[in-house]
Amino acid sequence: MQNENLPLYVNTDHAATLLGLSRSFLEKARFHRDPDGPPYVIFGRAAVRYHTPTLLEWAAGRTVASQ
Repeated sequence: MQNENLPLYVNTDHAATLLGLSRSFLEKARFHRDPDGPPYVIFGRAAVRYHTPTLLEWAAGRTVASQ
């Protein structure tokens, strides 16, 4: 996926699709304030969004090199 074509902020459903993860995983990571979970932003009182470049950096940081 090309970064230039992605919106700057995405909702939970779009973030889950982008990462290939479940919405439930993202919700649980937020609920438990998992320090290893993907970073997110809250706009207003309840609008949870994921900053796309930061989300992609988070995913890239989980790359495991085979031994």
